Amino acid sequence: MKNCLFIVAVALCLVGCKTSKNAQEIGRGSQDVWQTMLVKQLESQVEDNLIKVKYNNGSTLYFSILDNFGHIALTWDHNGRTAFDEGVSGYKGQIEIPSFVTSGDHDEFVFQVIQIDENAFFNCDKVTGIHLPYSIGVIRRNAFKNCKELKEIKVDENNTTYCDVDGVLYSKDFRMLIQYPAKKAGEEYEMPTEVSLVCTEAFAGCENLTKITVSNNVTVISDYAFMNCTKLQEFRLGRSVRVIGVEAFKNCPELSFIYAPGFFAPHNSPTVFDAATKEKCKVTVPRGQKMNYMRQLEWGEFKNIQEEW
Repeated sequence: MKNCLFIVAVALCLVGCKTSKNAQEIGRGSQDVWQTMLVKQLESQVEDNLIKVKYNNGSTLYFSILDNFGHIALTWDHNGRTAFDEGVSGYKGQIEIPSFVTSGDHDEFVFQVIQIDENAFFNCDKVTGIHLPYSIGVIRRNAFKNCKELKEIKVDENNTTYCDVDGVLYSKDFRMLIQYPAKKAGEEYEMPTEVSLVCTEAFAGCENLTKITVSNNVTVISDYAFMNCTKLQEFRLGRSVRVIGVEAFKNCPELSFIYAPGFFAPHNSPTVFDAATKEKCKVTVPRGQKMNYMRQLEWGEFKNIQEEW
């Protein structure tokens, strides 16, 4: 009976690899897809549910196996670490994520990279750039958390889920602004008009930005969206913002001007702004709407709310 179970398990694994092999052959038929493997794989090791892969650019990446159908996810650096927040990650410089990973003496087992795991680049303060292949369809929460030196996130143009503009990560339809790299050059940023949701921690730790302009189509600013933007001085809300999440502007000590053009004051979570911000920051609202803002949670605590002239 045990032998039968073992044979079935092996068969399932082989079926999964065969599925991935078919995916490889499909990719080879399209040069613009197959060539998303930007660096050459030198060797790989499979142990338990983890694949360790070395590349010719000197980097070593780790992938977790997701299923028996050859799907894997880029995960956090397991080299000498037992947790994503333990020790120092070996990930550094420009990270070129491949579409496929192979293993076996003759590369007979092929896995497709479809996901970036939660906390994959957590505290990777030596990573300067991340390039996503066409095959990535899921990015888990906190994937780029505390990447203090990250300058760009580039996405293969064939990716159907994500895209980038000048290194800023969006959903393919631009409705979600997912990640603004913390070390991206430039002091001012204006969101594309298509954006309607600013994701959790999208701008967290962006120390270069001094002025941000929100699209008029944005309705939700998620939790911690602009936390630790320590040089941010001017923030211009869009007319359609309805919700601002928890501690969205925590530790923004230089914030001195907020332009709020909406006739309806955004609904704030219990704590959005620091006490110091409410004490010194000037807020400009539409003519005749000052009392409307003053009656709303936290807005009424600002010492300097003025109407447009």
